[in-house]
Amino acid sequence: RGACGLDHGEAQRRLEEHGPNRISPPKTENKFLKLLKTMFGGILNILLWFCVLAEIILYFSFSGDAKDPVTPIILTCVIVGTALLQWVTELRAESSMQELRAMQGSELVRVARYREGDAAGPEGEVDTVELEPADLVVGDVIFLSAGSRVPADVRVLFCTDGTEVDNSALTGESMPEARINTPESESMNLTEARNLAFFGTTVVKGSATCCIVATGDSTLLGEIATSMQGVMPKSSLEIQVTHFIHLVASFAILLGALVFVANMLSSTKRPFSEVLENCTTALFTQVPEGLLPTVTFSLMVASKEMSKRNVVVKKLDAIETLGCVSVFCTDKTGTLTTGYMSVQEVALPGTGSDNGLRVVS
Repeated sequence: RGACGLDHGEAQRRLEEHGPNRISPPKTENKFLKLLKTMFGGILNILLWFCVLAEIILYFSFSGDAKDPVTPIILTCVIVGTALLQWVTELRAESSMQELRAMQGSELVRVARYREGDAAGPEGEVDTVELEPADLVVGDVIFLSAGSRVPADVRVLFCTDGTEVDNSALTGESMPEARINTPESESMNLTEARNLAFFGTTVVKGSATCCIVATGDSTLLGEIATSMQGVMPKSSLEIQVTHFIHLVASFAILLGALVFVANMLSSTKRPFSEVLENCTTALFTQVPEGLLPTVTFSLMVASKEMSKRNVVVKKLDAIETLGCVSVFCTDKTGTLTTGYMSVQEVALPGTGSDNGLRVVS
């Protein structure tokens, strides 16, 4: 069919074969399973739950006034309450992200679709239809104009002189880049090819007729999104807390073992229940029960301050990781913040007795 586009039947077949033109969203974990992981996951939580279990065992092992039901109850409330606060905070962040995605409405795209007449071939007609971006398939011929968002990876078939595309969302380049309809060298990097336009970019000037070459997860932006859905590395906070808890647990177990040996070798004969109580007391005094709520509350306060600056924090640990950054190297600071760069200072040659540069703000 050439430049006249696909017929409706072929387009429907390709849509069923390759699926809609969407980037697959990241897999979402069941919120209640996430709560259980927050409550029982992590070495600090495991250590605290071990303390609760040991206190319960001691409660049923002793008789009389030596029983202490308060400590395990309070410790359980601390663990559960802290986990619930962290869980609710992260759920709110996820809900905000979903609302932002829902607000990003997609504009209809003008597409050329071949419609067969009573006979095949030249007697057919070409319809210009408006479709949702999700209904586009590889081989569709689409029409873009200034202000249009590129709905898929496309090859430029025709464009007006001076057509430019804003690639800042993909490459970080704040200046629009010109598009042409002539072939580029095969060895050229895809992002540098001027006869291609990519999903997620915007036409800022001119108009173009393009043929779709990739949709959904097969686009350049889709490949980047897919590569980011792997297992996230541990944050610096997780690494530091894990190291600290390893030290505390090792010291507490060693101290408990020494107390046990000292009680057994003592000249004063004590009942085994008293020896066990002494050991567990020595062990529990080394466990930082207040560390978990302290860290969680601190991160929640920081998350609230970030939200005042229109920053959505999906994972509380990310705040501490951001706080660890001492040097930030980038050559696209304007693109990262507002989408464009502006002059802040101008250095002029010194005049008269000045030998250096004169900075004008």
